[in-house]
Amino acid sequence: MASWTNNCFARLDRSRSQRILWLLEELQVDYEIKVYKRDKDMLAPKELKDVHPLGKSPVIGVQAPGAETPLILAESGYIVEYLTEHLGRWLIPKRYVNGEEGQIGKETEEWLRYRYYMHYAEGSIMPLMVIGLFISSKSSRKGYLDFLTQNQ
Repeated sequence: MASWTNNCFARLDRSRSQRILWLLEELQVDYEIKVYKRDKDMLAPKELKDVHPLGKSPVIGVQAPGAETPLILAESGYIVEYLTEHLGRWLIPKRYVNGEEGQIGKETEEWLRYRYYMHYAEGSIMPLMVIGLFISSKSSRKGYLDFLTQNQ
């Protein structure tokens, strides 16, 4: 099991990191939170690259026993899977029907649904939400309209 001492959760303001906060609270673990403010162009600040080379958010740092530096994890789905596998096994449904372990097509309905919705959040619904955010943003609309008129 991962140790959870001196662990940090880095997030951007106005971001999708709420589900990581929810999970940390559900797991009842202590954590330090560091919020990074977006630049005027709505991009992540350069300081976030000090935490993750790509400037990703959300990011967590997990201090493994005996390690000098924390393990840095990015991407919401990956963080959720990692934390539940190490700190919240009770949240993961049973994977296989009894006696059918490791066989294709013998997963439980609950586990299949769990995995589906884990990836649905990022792969299917999030692109729609990002498009909606882009369209509803006044500055983005102006920039997009300028782009359209320049290319006529």
